[in-house]
Amino acid sequence: MAFIISAIFACVVVAVVEDMVETAGGAPLWNIWSYHPVSMFAGTLTFAGLLYLLQFINDRRLALKYLEPYVALLGVSGANLFIKANSVWLLPVLAIGIICSVLQVRRLRERRSAMHRKLVTK
Repeated sequence: MAFIISAIFACVVVAVVEDMVETAGGAPLWNIWSYHPVSMFAGTLTFAGLLYLLQFINDRRLALKYLEPYVALLGVSGANLFIKANSVWLLPVLAIGIICSVLQVRRLRERRSAMHRKLVTK
């Protein structure tokens, strides 16, 4: 649930930053919504920050562990902001981060259920 909430809020931040960049630049309406590196970095930073805060509320011990798959995305997004390249090449990094996150959550749940079964059998 924390992932979905963070992703939705990050998309909203990307849309707001894109709107501000396009409105400030005076671009015509038919050229709107070409993603800029600044909006992608703001969205990634928002996603990571909100995911950490929500996981911190849920489980303080493992809050940073849930961010590990997205550290690469945050770094690549920051580098993209620096070099101002097309943001499309962030998609493979995002896909790898999501796959690693799903695998990590499954592993953590299996460990938690195994510990629970061990406590129940004692």
